[in-house]
Amino acid sequence: MLSLVALSLLVTAVRGAVGGAQRFISADREGTLRAVSGALAASYPAYNLTIPIDHFKNSSRYEPHSDGTFNNRYWFDASHYKPGGPVILFMAGEASGDYRFPLLDKGIMYQLASAHNGIGVILEHRYYGTSFPFKNIATADARFLTTEQSLADAAYFARNVKFPELESQNLTSSNAPWIVYGVSYSGGQSAFLRKLYPDVFWGGISSSGVTEAIIDFWQYFEPVRKYGPADCIWTQQFITDVVDKIFIDSKNATLKGQFKTFFNYDTTAIDQNFVSTLYSGLYSWQSRNWDSSIGSGTFSNWCKTITSSKLQYSSSTATNASAAAILKATGYGGNSTLTLRLLNYAGYLQRSARRDVNSLDRFISASSPAPRSVSSAKAAVPAAQFDSWGYQTCTEWGYWVTGSGFDSSLGKPLLSRILDLKFENSYCASEFGITASPNVTQVNKYGGFDISYPRLAIINGLADVWREATPAAAARSRPSTVSEPWIVIDNPPEDVWDGLRGAGHHWEANGATANQTPKPPKAIAAAQADIVSFVGTWIQQWKDARGRAEGREK
Repeated sequence: MLSLVALSLLVTAVRGAVGGAQRFISADREGTLRAVSGALAASYPAYNLTIPIDHFKNSSRYEPHSDGTFNNRYWFDASHYKPGGPVILFMAGEASGDYRFPLLDKGIMYQLASAHNGIGVILEHRYYGTSFPFKNIATADARFLTTEQSLADAAYFARNVKFPELESQNLTSSNAPWIVYGVSYSGGQSAFLRKLYPDVFWGGISSSGVTEAIIDFWQYFEPVRKYGPADCIWTQQFITDVVDKIFIDSKNATLKGQFKTFFNYDTTAIDQNFVSTLYSGLYSWQSRNWDSSIGSGTFSNWCKTITSSKLQYSSSTATNASAAAILKATGYGGNSTLTLRLLNYAGYLQRSARRDVNSLDRFISASSPAPRSVSSAKAAVPAAQFDSWGYQTCTEWGYWVTGSGFDSSLGKPLLSRILDLKFENSYCASEFGITASPNVTQVNKYGGFDISYPRLAIINGLADVWREATPAAAARSRPSTVSEPWIVIDNPPEDVWDGLRGAGHHWEANGATANQTPKPPKAIAAAQADIVSFVGTWIQQWKDARGRAEGREK
């Protein structure tokens, strides 16, 4: 008899194809962030600044225009502040802003504020958390959810905020040095803000900042292919080759059905939906972190399971025979090691990665809400149910992770070629009624891979899956200077608790308390020290420039 989890998989996989862009915050990590931030909520009360819904009344893309406002939520920590200190603004990005509390408590925001007698601030992104301009949102109401509107929010905030209990001091950007920090999507925002609003933001730090919007982002798994354990990567490539031989090369419907049944799916499951659920272990690379309190060991455990020399799960004679028959039909017959790996791969998915009955949805569309029917795609839903990041990917950012786009000259793909652009962006039509391709020009016009500006720092992890959408993409490099720092962080395997090489997604943003273990790896600690140092230089430059300006006025 199938388990409740398996039954849920059968139901979900036979729905219409849904696809969906990859998320910067994985579902596993989102739950951890919610729990950690909840424990810190009492330390950081929320405030709101009233901000215009529409900053661009002359742009036709926002018609009909709005004269309304919304409450933009923010938090701050002034415990380190001394007069003359900077304001360190953290852009919360594509999540509820309170998820970023750990950065104020012990992370890079704490380090910068404490070192430079500054105020640490978190600004929530419009259409996330509670910072929604409308109670209910239809696709048409989301027209104000754009990159340029969100950037204008940050500039408006810096020019107008009065921090509670500090109202007597002018801490707006006209009277204090503002340094903007962001990670991932918000890292891209930080880079753009420094370039677009240099009179507002004295410096910017773009950590794992995606500055190049890409529709077909097949390069997402390149860092995993390069830096993941060789035997694990080979095993994933082997499994994917089996999948492609069955679902692309073979015309044998019986073989397809046998393969789905082998993984406990119904034979009527839509091919692409089914195949997309086979990669939860691979996607878990993004959830790695040197900080074990928020990082996941899933990838390491998955690799150990699928490369084990022993069968890790109970398996019936019929299942063993099915595995052997599948491999024989795909040209891998008669190899007991490969049969074992296929059995362990399937066993892992059915018993380890399927604890959550919604996990199929999670790995089809990477934690997005279940798609609505096409007929209701443009209908209003409560704000909390609106998929804001999904909308942004459909309109401006893309980031469909495909197997079909893989450059075959690099070797064998990790992701099946059946997962193509048409499938991945079908989510846009089903969820929002959007059929046009994302207008990535709206993002890339700010500089893309080549963005550069004085006092703009580019920080990346060597093995970050989002690296290929940043200025530090593998084929690119720049000299590092105090004016334009350039840091790509590597970690040897022995310095990270999961034993895998390379810094991942904005790892330098996290910190540790005095009594916490593990401590940041040496390369992370060095990067954090560099950041504190060059920001100190920037602040002194602001003070020097301020002094010269005041001298001229006298």
